[in-house]
Amino acid sequence: IVAPSSNDDGTPDISIIHIDCIFHTAHLVPLYGANFLPCEIGPHDSYNVFCAFYINKYADHHSSEVA
Repeated sequence: IVAPSSNDDGTPDISIIHIDCIFHTAHLVPLYGANFLPCEIGPHDSYNVFCAFYINKYADHHSSEVA
């Protein structure tokens, strides 16, 4: 399980990395709770709504490679 990191004051820990440092993509699956999700939550809201994620180790990491 992975979770976004934050600074001591609670602000998000944000960094800029060079594109050459990216090894491959990761398929993150939100750690859902016991309640239903509101219909207003879309895929673009996932990182802001959920606090932790599973990494899908069965995802095809070669699907986003550029030849």
